[in-house]
Amino acid sequence: MRYTTWRKKLSKSGLIYVVLDQDTIDKYKLDIFKLAYRLSSEEIDIFQFRFTKGYDKEILVKAKKISRIVKKRQKLFIVNNRIDIACLAEADGVHLGEEDIDVDSARCLLKNNKLIGRTIHSFKEYIKLPSKNNIDYISVGPIFKSEVKPQLEPISLKCLKKIMKYINIPLFAIGGINKNNLSYITSKVGIKNIAVGKGIILEKNIRETISKLRECLLNHF
Repeated sequence: MRYTTWRKKLSKSGLIYVVLDQDTIDKYKLDIFKLAYRLSSEEIDIFQFRFTKGYDKEILVKAKKISRIVKKRQKLFIVNNRIDIACLAEADGVHLGEEDIDVDSARCLLKNNKLIGRTIHSFKEYIKLPSKNNIDYISVGPIFKSEVKPQLEPISLKCLKKIMKYINIPLFAIGGINKNNLSYITSKVGIKNIAVGKGIILEKNIRETISKLRECLLNHF
């Protein structure tokens, strides 16, 4: 899908972004391809493939297969951290963190062919970001304590509100979000988009969970 098309889609509200975290999937002995196929038939807008270990060759094979599964359903596919894997897997974009290649360098490599997302953990980190014009969306968190990144403390709702006030690109709340606690942040700060990992992929009734998350987002616009 064209970069400009997905930029337009990202401008909508009520988006659900699922993180396919390889460590979590391995821990719970799930099949990442079956999971991607199952989720791509639901109301998920964006998929991210996240991995922290493994040989590049194996990672690329997985990324390519997930990319084909997800994009067949016209969903957005993002690769975490690795620009090379994102390009070779024909992903729609790459998601970067504080320790990854800087956004300006990423845009230099990707031109306007792919989306670039960036995670931030505080307002101070947002202010320090260079060339914010090169970022297509931002994820902010963790909102709640997260097992994926246990070293990080949840940000305050006051901080989240402040970031939302200054950001004029799509923003996703991330970190420990599930169907039971989402209403807390939507009612307090009116968050419009969310990124979820375990709160979706480990649920027994995935369709019902996604429906509840979507309903909660839409009810607070």
